[in-house]
Amino acid sequence: MNDVLVFGFCAVSAIACLLAFALFNIYRGVHGSLSNAKVGDVFNFEYLQPVSGDSERFLVKVLGVNTLTEDQIRRLNAKSNYRRYDTNFQRTRHLITGRSADGTIRNFYAERVVNCRRPLLGGTLFRVGLAHLFC
Repeated sequence: MNDVLVFGFCAVSAIACLLAFALFNIYRGVHGSLSNAKVGDVFNFEYLQPVSGDSERFLVKVLGVNTLTEDQIRRLNAKSNYRRYDTNFQRTRHLITGRSADGTIRNFYAERVVNCRRPLLGGTLFRVGLAHLFC
């Protein structure tokens, strides 16, 4: 009977350690940068909102990476109505298209990202469909 209890305690301890390790790597991960993102990478970051300066946390899988030239930025500024008359708004070179855990596809300027991490198990979360649990 004592052996069963010891074995059970060891098994529960091992599972708890694995779960703690997985959660730590999902939320913390290794330091990353959206400027160097590749299609298929998963990132967990805070995105600074340009109007209010507030930040919102996202867990996204990269669907597309665009490096804009100065000419492309100028054309976007000329034809877009988004914040057209706001002199503080600046478009930057690295535009990342990502799908969040809830399936929303959104563009992010890499230069507005802070606390960017690459979760070690992020790709697995998106494949299995559990990414929405960790946002």
